[in-house]
Amino acid sequence: MLKDNLYAELMEDLRPNRPRVEILGDSRVIVENHCGIQEYDDSILRVKCRGCEVRILGADLELTALSMDELAVMGVISSVEYITTE
Repeated sequence: MLKDNLYAELMEDLRPNRPRVEILGDSRVIVENHCGIQEYDDSILRVKCRGCEVRILGADLELTALSMDELAVMGVISSVEYITTE
């Protein structure tokens, strides 16, 4: 039973196009499967994803990587918010 639940959770995590957010300490955030940047300055980064928005707040924020489906931001991260839009 536990093995079946673990398998179901793993399959849910591997769904394509689902946003994936990785937080590394208080200085770096990586967002995969994004749909674009909605707002960006040195204190806020709003990232559009399917069915949600990821909002990163902090100080001295700087995009360090950006591709069609992945971005990375570094700085002093104070919060990461996941806001559903659907």
